[in-house]
Amino acid sequence: MKHLLTCTNEELVLLVGLCGHARFTKMLIDGLTGEKSLKEWEAIVDTTVHQLMLKQIWDEERNKRNEIPLSDEMQKFIHSYVNSKWIIRCPNIEKQGVLIFHYIEESTWLLHLVDREILHEFAYVEQEEISKLIQDYYSFSDESLDANEQFRLTDEAFDLLSEKRNLKKVRKMSTFLEEEGTSFELFIDDLKKNEWFLNNISCLHIPSLEDDPLLTDIVFFLPSSKGVWVVKYTDDQTAPVLIQLKGLEQWHALLENVGHTASLINEEG
Repeated sequence: MKHLLTCTNEELVLLVGLCGHARFTKMLIDGLTGEKSLKEWEAIVDTTVHQLMLKQIWDEERNKRNEIPLSDEMQKFIHSYVNSKWIIRCPNIEKQGVLIFHYIEESTWLLHLVDREILHEFAYVEQEEISKLIQDYYSFSDESLDANEQFRLTDEAFDLLSEKRNLKKVRKMSTFLEEEGTSFELFIDDLKKNEWFLNNISCLHIPSLEDDPLLTDIVFFLPSSKGVWVVKYTDDQTAPVLIQLKGLEQWHALLENVGHTASLINEEG
């Protein structure tokens, strides 16, 4: 892993803007909370320039020559970040953050760690590091399983579970065997602990900044005190959504598949 930069939202906006990516800059600004006046933005820019100077990122000599006041390496990094066509996105509600991998070239990816929607950390990583980095990011319990916990839901029932108020309706519309009913209630307990949020690892293709990202793959999962609940879509005609409690070995194997997806992207370029 090669660390590149740790910066704030405002610093990232300015860096991207300095490199001429107006559309991407606007996207970043739109993602910030609260509208600001032109005068407020001017004050923010002045403060941010000073911060970049203190970090020795802002090159005043280049600025005096009316050049982009950033090193060639920094500009290359920003261009590769903005122009990445593939990303693997891993939100973590417990850490109030998101771990993102942006595909750069060959086996090189850009790790982008967002902390509380405030700080951004960037580093170059190799494709074979991705699964272990995701594993470390979530750090789930390693308790062994003492039961084969699983149950099935219809597509509609699974979609309804995205909101707590639909729980009674899901219970009413679902038919479980006794063991499945017990597993379902264990899952609901864990869902409550996770603030009714299902984690997911998604793979997105971005043909261009003018197009919406295309979701090419997604895995839903939920931490438990005894492993990880993993959601899998099957060919079952009645209840295609299979939810299983996996042990850590199975979870790590699933993450290896994410690494395999990354390797396929490497091959496609």
